[in-house]
Amino acid sequence: MRLEIYSYRFAAEILQHPKHRAIWDQIIGVCQRAPLFIWPGKSKNNASLDVVQQLMNAYFDRRLCIDSDWSHHPLATRIAESGLRSDFRKQFDDVAVQVEVQFGNMARWYSDVFKFQTAYSQELSQIAISIVPTAALGRRIDSNIAHFERALRELPSAELSITLPILLIGMEPDSDTSILDVSSSQFSAVGDITGRGRSDNLWRVINGWADGVAISNIGPSSPVGPKVELSPEESSTDEV
Repeated sequence: MRLEIYSYRFAAEILQHPKHRAIWDQIIGVCQRAPLFIWPGKSKNNASLDVVQQLMNAYFDRRLCIDSDWSHHPLATRIAESGLRSDFRKQFDDVAVQVEVQFGNMARWYSDVFKFQTAYSQELSQIAISIVPTAALGRRIDSNIAHFERALRELPSAELSITLPILLIGMEPDSDTSILDVSSSQFSAVGDITGRGRSDNLWRVINGWADGVAISNIGPSSPVGPKVELSPEESSTDEV
């Protein structure tokens, strides 16, 4: 993937410091090496939609939680009954990093920023990373998807209220991106992977791909492999 980077309140400078460089290298590497999971014709109403949002999310779950031991959906506040959870968090020596991956509606990105500030104000994290598609990639997911260009316009306007460092990363496929056509798998419809109660099939695709299995050989009888529990939003489709 080609990445666009915006450093809010010197987030990039902090993460590129030798003391914290491992964080930068891990996150940038995971983003750059991300494949693009597509299902052409996934929408009967819009032929331009082909990117499978849930598989993109599950890719980050696999790479961060299973492969790199990040906490999955930790509380973003010390008020346990709030139910307010971030996507990922990990403690690196003296700094805790919170990551939100947003390939959904733009309204959810504002919630992500709120979670960043909440966790920071309660000393649960010291720096935040927001990963979103570019506008061009977002248009292939659904309508009104959070995207880098809009976040870049709006984040600086919150300088007096959003007080923690945030690294904003925009992702866009380039010539080096691996394009994985999941419609060539043994699943008959995209809903077999993204539908409610189908999270095992989602993990069959992600883990099969991670293990080097050809997409055409992945199907309902493939091993599920390691998995993390998905939220109701992740385990049911919200796409057109």
